[in-house]
Amino acid sequence: MNTILCIGDSITAGWPYGADCAYSGYLKNDHTTVNRGVPGETTRRIMLRFERELILSGADIVLIMAGTNDAMSPGSRVQDTLECMKRMIQTARQNHAEPVVLTCLIPDEQAVPEWFVDIEPVRNFLNEYNRRLMEYCGNEHVSVICTHTVSPGYIDGVHPDKNGYRTLGEYISREFRNLLSLQQDRTEETQ
Repeated sequence: MNTILCIGDSITAGWPYGADCAYSGYLKNDHTTVNRGVPGETTRRIMLRFERELILSGADIVLIMAGTNDAMSPGSRVQDTLECMKRMIQTARQNHAEPVVLTCLIPDEQAVPEWFVDIEPVRNFLNEYNRRLMEYCGNEHVSVICTHTVSPGYIDGVHPDKNGYRTLGEYISREFRNLLSLQQDRTEETQ
């Protein structure tokens, strides 16, 4: 049985419903999961606590979803967000944990409240970030779960509603099982 660290921001935390709605709960049947989602954190803040959380959890696999708050922070640059993610991937590998990157959900402009910031620059940032992140992961042989392709229901255009978290959790769980199955097949082929 694997120990999986799920680290990220409010979407990892299951905000506003809590860890019971988070995607980590959909991995529990087959694995021990540790949810370390913290609402409001940028990729840099997650990176600063990453190694400590990884060591304390004893995880051999780490699922990382980060970048949404960067996109909403004035002055943030895609390159800086990508560099923080690269450092977390490298840190995971240095600590003998398999990194699995989850792309950022793209906010639903139809569900964003009127008072919310202009969502188009956020969407553009996240689309560019996801594209560059997937390219990096492909070059570095890092597994990616393309959560940006999921269209959950939203409560505010950014955070899934309860049904949206279920949709997201089921998708991540299914894709994660597929990744593990592929890794197992590769291991058996080399033996």
